Amino acid sequence: MTEGYADSGHIVSVEFDRKVIVYWWLSAMFALTVSFVGIPLLIIWLPFGWLVHRKQYDHLACALTDRSINIRMGWLFKKQQNIPLDKLTDVSIHEGPILNALGVVKMTFETAGSTPFSLTGVKDGPKFRDMVLKQRDSLTTSPGISGQESPSNDVLVEIRDILQQISANLSGEDE
Repeated sequence: MTEGYADSGHIVSVEFDRKVIVYWWLSAMFALTVSFVGIPLLIIWLPFGWLVHRKQYDHLACALTDRSINIRMGWLFKKQQNIPLDKLTDVSIHEGPILNALGVVKMTFETAGSTPFSLTGVKDGPKFRDMVLKQRDSLTTSPGISGQESPSNDVLVEIRDILQQISANLSGEDE
């Protein structure tokens, strides 16, 4: 696969725990068990589901770059999600009884203006979260960003001056 614009500035690739396959399989089995229609499908899904989730795991990738988090997933239906770090508002880690028993964490990436994105099975999730937040903070406080604010301040000053001139002209007409 060739490196594209979103992949430039690669910092670290995420490793996923193989135990996530068990988690996905158990979750699907539970969903089929509690649904009335799913109970007959349980027998088919028992061996077949394991293979599907293994393929799903094999096609899961995530990388932190200097500008974004790039996530690729999907075996039959592929999805690529690029989460810009400057839009990232929070990275949370969720744990539960099954996740804890398997030693797996579920990470949720929240961004301004879009739905949260979840990623299950990240090895050393707290360390990855800290790396993401550190990179986001360094990106938003870098000199390049503050340099971009200067032209917008110049525009605001110009608008202020024009408004003052209009105000002076209007008060001059009232006299």
